[in-house]
Amino acid sequence: VEYDPRLIGFRELLDIFWSSHDPRQVYGQGPDVGNQYRSIIFVNGTEESRIASVSKEQEQTRSRSSIVTTQIQQLGAFHPAEPEHQKFELKQNTFLLQLIGNLPEEELERSSLATKLNGYVAELCPPNIQKHIDAKINDIIKKGLVQELEMSQLHDSKYQKENQAYDFRTARI
Repeated sequence: VEYDPRLIGFRELLDIFWSSHDPRQVYGQGPDVGNQYRSIIFVNGTEESRIASVSKEQEQTRSRSSIVTTQIQQLGAFHPAEPEHQKFELKQNTFLLQLIGNLPEEELERSSLATKLNGYVAELCPPNIQKHIDAKINDIIKKGLVQELEMSQLHDSKYQKENQAYDFRTARI
C-alpha cells in the first residue's frame, strides 16, 4: 500500500490492516492459501518496524486463544499481483465497472477511482465514505445518466423500493 503520511498515519493503516483480515490464519486468508496470501506487514525503516511490532503485540492480547501469525519484514523488491488479482472485487461488479466506463485493464489497474470503488465493493471503506459513494451513485441514477435497474437485472442485491437504500456494492447488470 502506498500512502501519504500527511493524510493517514502508519498506525491508522495498521488498525485497518488488523480489522480487514484474520491475522491468525496460517499461510493464507479464507479459501486462498499460499505464500502470496499470508498476513505480512512490510515496513520501511526501524520506526515503522517498532510501531508494527507494538501493534502486533496489541493484536495478540485481543485474542490469547490463538497466535497472530502476521510477519513483519523490511520492504524489499516489490512485484505487483497478477492481473486477475488487481481490482478483483470491483471486477465482480459489472454495474460499477460500466459506470466508470469499462476501463481497459491497464487503466483500471492505475485508476485511483477504481481503487476506491474496489474498497467500497469489498466493504473496506469507512461508513462515511460508503454513504458518500452511495449518494453519488443515487444522484447519477436520479439524473437519468444511467438507466434505472430492474430487479431481474440484479444478482444478490439489497435493492428495495423507491426512497430505500440500494446496495451498489453487490449490483450486477
